[in-house]
Amino acid sequence: MGTLLQKGERTLEMKAKKRYKIVIEDESRLRQIASVSAPPYLLWIGGAVAIILMITIAVLLIIGTPIRTLMPGYLKKGERTEAEEGLLRLDSLRNSYMLNNAYLTNILTVLDTDRTPSDSTQLSEILTELPPDSLLPTSPREIEFINQLKDREQYNVSIIAPLAADQLTIYPVAAGATIDEKTQNALKARILTPKGSPICAIAEGRVLSIQNPAPEGGSAIVMQHDNGFASRYSHIGTPAVKQGSLVEGGSVIAHGGNGGYLSPGVFFIEMWYDGTPVEPGKFLGIN
Repeated sequence: MGTLLQKGERTLEMKAKKRYKIVIEDESRLRQIASVSAPPYLLWIGGAVAIILMITIAVLLIIGTPIRTLMPGYLKKGERTEAEEGLLRLDSLRNSYMLNNAYLTNILTVLDTDRTPSDSTQLSEILTELPPDSLLPTSPREIEFINQLKDREQYNVSIIAPLAADQLTIYPVAAGATIDEKTQNALKARILTPKGSPICAIAEGRVLSIQNPAPEGGSAIVMQHDNGFASRYSHIGTPAVKQGSLVEGGSVIAHGGNGGYLSPGVFFIEMWYDGTPVEPGKFLGIN
């Protein structure tokens, strides 16, 4: 009885320690190259990890390489464009068909002498309704752009120029400068500064011309800036720059307002966008 129990325990112990062994051999030389021994659960885990790795590598290859173009149902860039254009043409043909069908229906209705008198134009009411998928939804950037246009228009300001000016860094034209209230919305702004305050370039640009003296009195400087902007400073003192020189924004271009027939410390500034005069008060950021 004791012997049988011992044999049974050995059998259970052997079953509990069951392992799988993978051997790689060189049959031509009857030599074992490598062998791996592991319990079954480790083999299952290793197989699952290997499958997950293979799937991950395959997905990355498909996403990050041109292999995705070989996938069933994938449209190449040119084919996708052609498909979109085809859908647009199909939508236009559908609308044309509806128009023609409504036109013919109205004609037949008018020619039908046995019909009940009614307004035939009611038959074309369906043409005023667009299918839900005929228009793409408004993107957040479009909404932001539309709101920005509304904000610009409510003050009667040019739409394009302020948008271009957003990409242009505007510097103070002079220390302690203010705009005469009467010229706040004028195309030629009258700038008031403390006596002797130097005049600075409102933005980086190149000096196009210098008038010394200018016809209206004092000196005048014209500068060309980025994004299609230009500026002119008149009734200023002695210029501190030369024609053709590149000037950084905020750099001194003249030694104070000359005033001419005006009071000292007073000068004028004008601005253009793509050759069209704009109101300097909308861009200078001073009151």
